[in-house]
Amino acid sequence: MNRHRLTRSTALGLTLAALAAPAAGAQDMRSPDARDAARSAQARQDYRSPDTRDAAEGRGTFNSPQVVVVKAQPQPAPPDGIDWLDAGIGAGSLLGLTLIGLGGALFVTHRRRAAHDAPSVMQVQLRP
Repeated sequence: MNRHRLTRSTALGLTLAALAAPAAGAQDMRSPDARDAARSAQARQDYRSPDTRDAAEGRGTFNSPQVVVVKAQPQPAPPDGIDWLDAGIGAGSLLGLTLIGLGGALFVTHRRRAAHDAPSVMQVQLRP
């Protein structure tokens, strides 16, 4: 009887604690940045076109900033006609790819040789 009463009291206490937890957690525990982002996400959406919004806020072609176009000057070609920097980059890339290919080939042949030299299961079992 005592055990039954203890179980029921424990269950009642856990239920009350579970019901009281949301009330205690009613505080907004998010960071200020998260609260600001949530507040701005709840703002009304403006379905007007961008031109209509600009006109309503007083923006237009009459007060737009002056646009300046700057064209880059092309680099002059070297006197001998060969850009050695580009040639060096190409040669280095080719050397790197060659080394990667050779390393892969050596790895595969080494693995094949190691698998070929290993004793088979039958040879291991037949030895006394």
